[in-house]
Amino acid sequence: MMSDPGKDNNYGSITDPILSPSPADDMTETELSEMADTAANTDPLKGSNNLPEEMELNKVYETIGVGTSQGIFWTISFLIAYSDYAELTLIALIMPYLRCEWDLTETFEATITITIFFIYAISALIFGKVSDIYGRKRVMSVTIVILVITAVGAALATNKYIFLVWRSIAGACIGANFATVVVYSTEFSPTSHKSVGPLISLMGSYVSMFLVNIVGYFAINALGWRWVIIIITIPIIPGWILLMIMPETPRYLCVSGKNEAALKAVRLMAKLNKASLPENLEVFCHQNKQLGSFKMILGSGSEHRKPAVLLSIMYFCNIFIETAVLVFLPLAFISQFCGGESGAPERDRCQPLSQSDLWKLSGSAFGSLAGCMAAYFVAKCLGRLKPTRGSNILQIITFGLMFKCFNDTYLFGVATVIKIINAFICMMIWFIIPESFPTMIRNTATGMINSSGKLGAVLGTAMVYLLFYASPVAVVICFVVISAITCICSFLLTKETQDVALMDT
Repeated sequence: MMSDPGKDNNYGSITDPILSPSPADDMTETELSEMADTAANTDPLKGSNNLPEEMELNKVYETIGVGTSQGIFWTISFLIAYSDYAELTLIALIMPYLRCEWDLTETFEATITITIFFIYAISALIFGKVSDIYGRKRVMSVTIVILVITAVGAALATNKYIFLVWRSIAGACIGANFATVVVYSTEFSPTSHKSVGPLISLMGSYVSMFLVNIVGYFAINALGWRWVIIIITIPIIPGWILLMIMPETPRYLCVSGKNEAALKAVRLMAKLNKASLPENLEVFCHQNKQLGSFKMILGSGSEHRKPAVLLSIMYFCNIFIETAVLVFLPLAFISQFCGGESGAPERDRCQPLSQSDLWKLSGSAFGSLAGCMAAYFVAKCLGRLKPTRGSNILQIITFGLMFKCFNDTYLFGVATVIKIINAFICMMIWFIIPESFPTMIRNTATGMINSSGKLGAVLGTAMVYLLFYASPVAVVICFVVISAITCICSFLLTKETQDVALMDT
């Protein structure tokens, strides 16, 4: 039945143009069925140049593979992380020389180190959240420039107060950098290589401890402490240049909703790796508007609260020990420290480190590098938690050896073992941190945990300066107690994270 003129029927309006019969009208039912089956088995994305091919970011990373692009990102991570411990190791190394030049009191020595670490802690807490909101690249590109300026300013400082101001600003910069760079190092690799990023970042930190002491061995008594500051700052400059050339990490861009920018970034990575991606690719991943939310970490009922709190305590204790040992060793070598049972050592206001002392500091710093490397291979075989617990127990036993009186050689051996164990634990913690939080809050959580570590550095430094010349046995007791606390927390942290599932969200 034909509808009235101008009215619609089920097939459109009567005024629509009359189309010629479709070829399908002359097909048999069997031919139509075969055509339907063929269409059902055909991927429309492959059969059309107009339709985009969607690909989840992890799949894109697997397609790109590991190559030149990751090498550049890892180099950036290494050089930026290098600046962190280079600056911190530097203070312990040059303090005896500052004491000679400016006649520093014991209180002002402690003030310099404690102020730097305290500002570091505040900066890590603030900029972890800032980099989750505004991006990793933007934060680090600014703080690196300021860090280089502060190095020159400190080297040219004419008195202890100007020096303190410049080093405090440097503390803020390295706090922002290190809270960002470890997470940055995980955000451009396929799942199979996620753990390489934290390893390389921590390697940068521990290599810097070794290099600073080596530079000190060859230069500090010959050129002076001012030139040492300039020399150890130089390696971060090529890191900044590479950072400016490379894009923001695709994962951060994608999670924050900047899919077009993420697509440009992965295409550049593919070009560098000599891999091919679909011409009409569209990248997608989990997105959330609550980037950098402390409520998501510490809020009531949050599944992330327990690991955040326990990891913060563990990192606090670990950096307390690491920094205290860093400050303790030069003082111990200069004053001929003889274990916990000895009397209080005398404080010499103007005694530089001997070449032998500088060589021993370099050797113990190499122990940190060895511990970092060992953690990577152990973690791949045995996971994170069991080795962390075992190494914490071993650390308590090693500190117990310091109750006995010993000579410089014995001190060097014990200190090297402690640095190996401490670096091993630190590396394990940095494997656990990125794997415990999704991308949208990862840097905020990392900044919070890193901040707790630097508060530990403040107290560890204060403990050494306040107790070393008064009661050596109290210093050793503090080391043992702090080691026991981090050991207990490692047993309370019951969720193994080796599957790295959260690192892909």
